[in-house]
Amino acid sequence: MSSTGILAEVRNLRISFPLLKGRKWALRGLDLTLFKGEVFAFVGESGSGKSVTGYAFMGLLPPYARVEGSILFQGEDLFSLSPREWCKVRGRKISMVFQEPMTALNPTMKVGRQVAEVFMLHEGMDGRKALGETVKLLGEMGIPNPEVRVDDYPHQMSGGMRQRVLIAMAMAA
Repeated sequence: MSSTGILAEVRNLRISFPLLKGRKWALRGLDLTLFKGEVFAFVGESGSGKSVTGYAFMGLLPPYARVEGSILFQGEDLFSLSPREWCKVRGRKISMVFQEPMTALNPTMKVGRQVAEVFMLHEGMDGRKALGETVKLLGEMGIPNPEVRVDDYPHQMSGGMRQRVLIAMAMAA
């Protein structure tokens, strides 16, 4: 692919966390290039750095993490963004589907409301239109009877369905 189709570039990304004595390296020297329209997945053993890489892309690493290297997204260095600039990127340009949907979804809020909030926040939709788009999107995600399931709480859905709700939230952004 040509360099004009580059969406993100990761160069020598190294992330470590402090221990009582020394540091624990969670990631050592990751290099990758993501192109527009490309489907990309991180696959690896537990503890191999998949989640830490995702947190770095989302600006969600804790302040005590030591980060070296760079992540350029659409030519912009993500590590140089201010909190205000992150608000314009996170959820709008970059989304992450967390591993455990039961902890990522609000257990006290219906899943339809959680997806609809993304449409309202990022697309400026009113509640009725956002709920309609939510039903449509949940159907596209393979959730049966989405017009009924929007009124379910996360604990009323299977793990696979909760994962699809999270994917829908990422797509809505």
